[in-house]
Amino acid sequence: MVVGSDGRFAFRTIKPVHYPGRTPHIHVLVSAAGWPEPFVTQLYVAGEPQNERDSLFNSVRDLRQREAMLMHFAPADRIEQGALLTERDLVMF
Repeated sequence: MVVGSDGRFAFRTIKPVHYPGRTPHIHVLVSAAGWPEPFVTQLYVAGEPQNERDSLFNSVRDLRQREAMLMHFAPADRIEQGALLTERDLVMF
């Protein structure tokens, strides 16, 4: 997707679930003019017990960096009954 001039974006998806060997996550690829390579990362579900057993999640030792990779879901019934919403800043520097 292409983001707006303010960098904001939104998308609708299902809440991710685990699969063999991995905790629930969403893949993110960010590219921008002036960046030599696209940046690829994953966003993880906050509070998911399987996070503690996921080798990629646990390869990030810095707790602030790890927190930046978490999605905190909250009820979003104003959108749709039973819907969840999460917001996450992606900061490139």
